[in-house]
Amino acid sequence: MSDSKIDPLDPLDKASASGSLHQAGSGPAGMNEAQGQPMGMGMGDEDEISLLDLLLVVSENIRLLILGPIAAGLIALGYSTFLMEPVFTAKTSLIPPSQSASGGAAAALASQFGGLASLAGISLPSSGGATPMAYLQSDLMKDAIIERFGLMARYEAKYRASARAALTGATKISEDKKSGLIVIEVTDKDPAFAAQVANAYVQELQSILEAKAIEDAQTKRTFFEQQLEAVSKKPYQSPAIRELMVQSLLRSFEQSRLEEAQGSPKLRQVDLAQTPELKSGPKRALMAVITSLAAGFLLLLLVFVRSAMRNAQDDPE
Repeated sequence: MSDSKIDPLDPLDKASASGSLHQAGSGPAGMNEAQGQPMGMGMGDEDEISLLDLLLVVSENIRLLILGPIAAGLIALGYSTFLMEPVFTAKTSLIPPSQSASGGAAAALASQFGGLASLAGISLPSSGGATPMAYLQSDLMKDAIIERFGLMARYEAKYRASARAALTGATKISEDKKSGLIVIEVTDKDPAFAAQVANAYVQELQSILEAKAIEDAQTKRTFFEQQLEAVSKKPYQSPAIRELMVQSLLRSFEQSRLEEAQGSPKLRQVDLAQTPELKSGPKRALMAVITSLAAGFLLLLLVFVRSAMRNAQDDPE
């Protein structure tokens, strides 16, 4: 009955001791590994159960999810058919004058002088300006259309900004970058009125470009006239340079006077807006489809939320 002691120097005793420790440690680890597999299987079962629960919720409310969107689509179709007035869209297209056609006296002066203008201390006027597309979308154009057709009263707008917004909503202006063709579309309940407004855009644009061209020509004419007087009084080392400057300024002065008399180049209206015969809206089929899809999504969301609330009440934990 004597107690047996393990000799730390005996290899056999070391092996037996390490084996005992390994067996002792492997017990809980084996249990954890064995328990890990059922846990993974449990998570998979929970995912399958959740998917089955969702399918069950859908199947329990299948009539609502089918008949609800259909009813919403029919209501939208009836509303657009009997309560919404049809609208018509009139379209016109135009080609604005090329920039080279109205280059003006400033460009001519720059090509004639070259570096002489800077040497003479002459700052050439800028020949740039807003494009026809910019004028068409400007408040200046909108105000002209509003005043011409009395749109404040037609749109029942209390403020000018409200009338501009209504006109913007009824008008679509697009430009083909390659050909330069500008298309103007106006939508209204009155087809004849829509055509009149579309054509009025072209007429008002021509008036704006005309006034702008005359104003620019007057500014240039005054500028060249002042420069002629200054060059005539200013001493130059070379009489030939002075003569060249005077002759170039005279030609540019005459060119600006000609531009002032001629005004802006005419717009080319490719297609005159005609009174449309077919309505462009409302798009009843599209409204019905969109309403049905939206109603289906909302009903599906409502069904899932209601089911989740019921499950939360049944399981307080």
